[in-house]
Amino acid sequence: MPIDLGRKDTEAMSKSEPKNCTLRLAASGEAETCPEERCAFWEHGGAVLKGNCLIERLAIDVRDKELAEYLLEARERLEAARDSAAAEQAHREFAHRLGRDV
Repeated sequence: MPIDLGRKDTEAMSKSEPKNCTLRLAASGEAETCPEERCAFWEHGGAVLKGNCLIERLAIDVRDKELAEYLLEARERLEAARDSAAAEQAHREFAHRLGRDV
């Protein structure tokens, strides 16, 4: 006998569970749902790859609480930047601190 998956069942199967923000969890131990595209460290996806967290894609080891706190602070500064020049400067500082061209 075939299994009848109604529309609600198939919609639920296609949605993924929300995940927690890696930085917030590492920095403070608090759970925060990943803000995804609202996050300054979110990389938008394209036709082939789906969007993803830059911190996770670069495999930055955030077990060091001070590093996690710094990155979380950098994220908050980037998100609070009022104009693109301030955001670009904060992004350059972040990339310089990581020692990478991001």
